[in-house]
Amino acid sequence: MPVTKQNRSRNKIILLAGVIVTIAMLHYLTPTEPHHYHKIHIILRKLYFLPPVIAAAWFGLRGAIIATTIVTVLFSLHAVLDWPGNYMEQANQLGELAGFWLVGLIPGWLFDRQRSLLLDLAKANEETLTGLVSALDLRERNTRLHSQRVREYTELIARRYGVDESTRREIGFGALLHDVGKIAVPDQILLKPGELTDQEWIEMRKHPEAGYRIVKRIRFLEDAAEIVHAHHEWYDGNGYPRGLKGDAIPLGARLFMVADVYDALTSNRPYRSSVTYEEAAAEIRALSGSHFDPVIVDTFMSIAPEQLQKIAGRYQDAGQSDLLAG
Repeated sequence: MPVTKQNRSRNKIILLAGVIVTIAMLHYLTPTEPHHYHKIHIILRKLYFLPPVIAAAWFGLRGAIIATTIVTVLFSLHAVLDWPGNYMEQANQLGELAGFWLVGLIPGWLFDRQRSLLLDLAKANEETLTGLVSALDLRERNTRLHSQRVREYTELIARRYGVDESTRREIGFGALLHDVGKIAVPDQILLKPGELTDQEWIEMRKHPEAGYRIVKRIRFLEDAAEIVHAHHEWYDGNGYPRGLKGDAIPLGARLFMVADVYDALTSNRPYRSSVTYEEAAAEIRALSGSHFDPVIVDTFMSIAPEQLQKIAGRYQDAGQSDLLAG
C-alpha cells in the first residue's frame, strides 16, 4: 500500500502523541523527594520543551499551538497536584510554562514562513518550465498545450494506479518535460512534412537522451529525468533508446506512454483530425502488452471518459473542437 501524505501525517501525529504521553508518565511517576529524585524530576520537566518544537517542525504554527496547549495542561495539572512551597521553584515552573510557548510559537511561525516562500519558489519554477515547454510544443506541433494535457492525464492515471502525491508530482514533471530533448533536433528533421529517412530517424531518436542530459542537471528534476530518458521505451522491449523491457522501464514512463498516445489520438493535428474516446481506447487496448504495460492499460480503462474530457477542455488549443464521446 503506498504511503500517502495523509498516512505520513497520521504517523507523525501518533509518534508525537507517544512522545507527549511518555514524557508525562515519567514526569508524573517520578517523585520529588528525596533530593536526588527531585533532580531527575527537574530534568524530566525540561523534556516538555521537545513536543512543541517537534510539532512546529512537522506541522507549523497550528500544530505547535495544539502541542503546546496539551503540554501546558499536563504540566499545569502536575503543578496543581504538587505545588511547591518554595517561591524560587514556583517562579521556575512559571518560567518553564512561558518557555513552552516561546519555543513552540516562534519555530512554528518560522516554519510556516519558510514553507510559504518555498511554495512560491516552486510555483515560479513550475511556471517557467511550463512556459518553456509550451514554446517547444508550439514549435513542433502547432499545439501549445499538448504537454500540459499529457501531464494531467499522466497524473490522473497515476492517482488511479495508487501512486503517492510526492511521486505523482515527479512523474508529472517528467510528463511535462518529455520532449525537451527535441530542442536539439534540427528543424529540417523535426518539422519535415513527409516521412523521415533512416538517417533522420537516427537523429530523431536521440532526443530522449538529449532531454535526459538537460533535465538531470536540475537537482529537483533528477527523478523526472529518468522518465524523459525512457518515454519511448516499449513494454515488449522494442522501444528506444535503450530497449528496456517490462518493469525495467520506470513506472512514470509506463504511465506516461498511455497518456501521450491518448492525447495524440484525441487532439486535432495539422495532418489529421482527432478520434473519439472509444476509438482511442480501442487503439490503446490493442497495444496492451506490446507498447503498453497491461496493468496500466487496465487502470486507464477504469477512468471515466468524462474525467479525461474535462482535462482536454481545460487545456484546449485554439481551433481545437471539444472532445466528445462517440
